[in-house]
Amino acid sequence: MAARVPDLSSTIYNRGKRICRLLLLCGLPLVSRALETGDRVGPVKLLTLEGRSLTMTNYAARRGTVAVFLSARSGVGQPETQALSELSSRYRQRGILFVGIFPNVEETAEEVRRFAQHAELLFPIYRDPERAAARQFGAKVLPEALLLDAEGAVLYHGAIGSTNEPALAAALAEFVHGQPMKVSNVPAPGTPIGQPESKRDPDDPFGSVAFSSELIFEKIPGVPAHHCSTIAEAANGDLVAVWYGGSYESADDQALFLARRKRGERTWSPPGVLIRNSAQPPGNAVVFRAGSKRLFIVWCRMEASRPLRRGGGWGETRLFYRTSDNHGHTWSQDEPFLGGVLEGLRNAPIALASGGLLLPLGRSFARTGNGGRTWEQVGTPNTGSQPTVIERSDGSLLTLLRKGPRILQSESSDSGRNWSPAIETELKNPDAGIAMTRLSNGHLVLIFNDSASARTPLSIARSRDEGRTWLPPLALESNPGEYSYPCVIQTANGRIHITYTFRRYTIKHVELDENWLTHLSRPN
Repeated sequence: MAARVPDLSSTIYNRGKRICRLLLLCGLPLVSRALETGDRVGPVKLLTLEGRSLTMTNYAARRGTVAVFLSARSGVGQPETQALSELSSRYRQRGILFVGIFPNVEETAEEVRRFAQHAELLFPIYRDPERAAARQFGAKVLPEALLLDAEGAVLYHGAIGSTNEPALAAALAEFVHGQPMKVSNVPAPGTPIGQPESKRDPDDPFGSVAFSSELIFEKIPGVPAHHCSTIAEAANGDLVAVWYGGSYESADDQALFLARRKRGERTWSPPGVLIRNSAQPPGNAVVFRAGSKRLFIVWCRMEASRPLRRGGGWGETRLFYRTSDNHGHTWSQDEPFLGGVLEGLRNAPIALASGGLLLPLGRSFARTGNGGRTWEQVGTPNTGSQPTVIERSDGSLLTLLRKGPRILQSESSDSGRNWSPAIETELKNPDAGIAMTRLSNGHLVLIFNDSASARTPLSIARSRDEGRTWLPPLALESNPGEYSYPCVIQTANGRIHITYTFRRYTIKHVELDENWLTHLSRPN
């Protein structure tokens, strides 16, 4: 019987496969020839992030294709990555499809997905864990790009570049305008394929947007009109809102109401009467925390003789206060504030860097340095009313004041004892209440009616330079009707809370984060 002759071709092929696998396991790229201008790529096998095999052959379905070899560990903020995001958005409606290919086996599908989302790479992304596509294209480093025409032929191979060095951008511009390709190959600097950098967990530059709103109540029987709300965060995390309501503004049956939203809950308790006195009804009130636990309510008692016209009597009000040491569930007896000074008030106090509190009144300010045990009345701006105030990083104070047709502003460098002459700002005001607060990051937010004559719209504006300039406002309410007298605070979890009069029918509460003011459109 004849001796069996070994199949050398099969043996060589199998050994070659083993060598290839060994090289891949060792992280070494296989030797491959880089595609040259005019070479056709042909079908390219890829792996979706869900693990499904896909073969790219549909080059003719579009004007051109940009195949980009990338690493999820190259950094979201790299110039090449930013250039890819910009170029893909610029050319997507001009028949150019970008396709991202990740050839490092160490980079998981979830890592690749997170990188692409955070880097705003809004085009198809695939993995190439066996580096077959990288060998087919002749890609050597990351990042690296190839521009293909509708037949899958290479027009450009090399660097992506940046805004200052527009390598790929120049090639794309020439291609879409039908111009001869002046540059078809620009060496790509980068990290060799198979030598991945350390794993990174990049921050999400887009974050999330938080916004919710609700009416604190729909109706209180026998009490049709409601106005002038105030809100505070109790030491236990509950939100406490106070406002006045009655048959109409200044009516004999006007009373102060209180509602609570418990920490972690989304609904408000049914409103309850806090103060009622038909002979001298309560008016505007401010609720706030003094010290680590105690809640204060300072309110004005309307002392004008009656009968009294609707909306009258605000020039004859006397201040009183009460306190609570159990988060507003029970309150002390009323006591005259500042000896029963004839004043109004509107806005909540601020905590000063020195440790005291500064409370805006109707036209002046009150200050305490001992947690509210004693108060003193300090300076008064020369004009305007119902001030709202913040402390700047240099210790100076900025107050904005109600006055139509423009909000006024004044400054103090001695803790509110003296104020500069009030000047007009560019911010509109129909002579209605305003509210401002300083966020934990130093930014300011202002709630006001962005109109010289109407209490709509109700808008929110932000300042990044401590009130020296204001960014264009966004509308919280813009329908016909009255949306007015806001109050704004930031709670311990960073959320911004706003209450305001909603058409005099009820009080509305809005909760949002600062991203709602800045992240106006999610990349898509």
